Amino acid sequence: MKNNELPSLQARKADGIGWMVFNDPARHNAISMDMAREVPRVMAEFEADPEVRVVIVTGMGERAFAAGSNISAFGSVRTNPEQNREYNQVNQRSYDAVYDCAKPTIAMVHGYCIGGGLDFAVSCDIRICADTAVFAIPAVRLGLGFGHEGQVRVARVMGAAAARDLFFTGRRYSAPEALACQLVHRVVPATELEQSVLDYARQIASNAPLTLCALKRAFLEYEKPEFARDLQAAQALVDACYASEDYQEGRAAFADKRTPNFQGR
Repeated sequence: MKNNELPSLQARKADGIGWMVFNDPARHNAISMDMAREVPRVMAEFEADPEVRVVIVTGMGERAFAAGSNISAFGSVRTNPEQNREYNQVNQRSYDAVYDCAKPTIAMVHGYCIGGGLDFAVSCDIRICADTAVFAIPAVRLGLGFGHEGQVRVARVMGAAAARDLFFTGRRYSAPEALACQLVHRVVPATELEQSVLDYARQIASNAPLTLCALKRAFLEYEKPEFARDLQAAQALVDACYASEDYQEGRAAFADKRTPNFQGR
């Protein structure tokens, strides 16, 4: 993939893993409009790159995954209806780019994961956080409107009843509380976070890419309203697995009691 041209949103790949990193630690990695505009391009490149099998989303430094949107621009944007609609559309496209990615995505969460940062985290398939992570949706404390799409994404992960508490109180959840309500999959010591996520990502990356994509597509389709589901497209990806060289490799490796070498074809 091309080198990312926006310093505040870094993209790189190594060992089958793509990394998208919010890089504005001085502002707790608050999501600017420029950053949000770049997310779909970065995710599209990861999706198109056969060398990338799983994507990790995280924030630079140790203080924050992403502490919401950059509210310094709210005064000039949020009070103008036309600009506010554009702002919401840009952000929605960025969240959708992560959520709709055909490949598995992992949020590596440390420090603050607030507002729009939490929206990015719940757009990922898997969330692994440090024991020092903090989660919140403080919209009610700012008097701003929070997009209903984000409410749906959060409720999809933690359930509607628990999401009501998160949204209505605006309070902060600790990492253990986030785990208890299934907002995250795993909590690890902060000093072990990156290695734990890398080990997890490598485990996924070692699996059959076509099978991973078929599984991801089925999850996405079944989370849509029933009338909007394209189950034929999901089934076509399942069928493609059985017609692939990787299927033959998987069977041979199983018979030989060795680790399979999947090529994504």
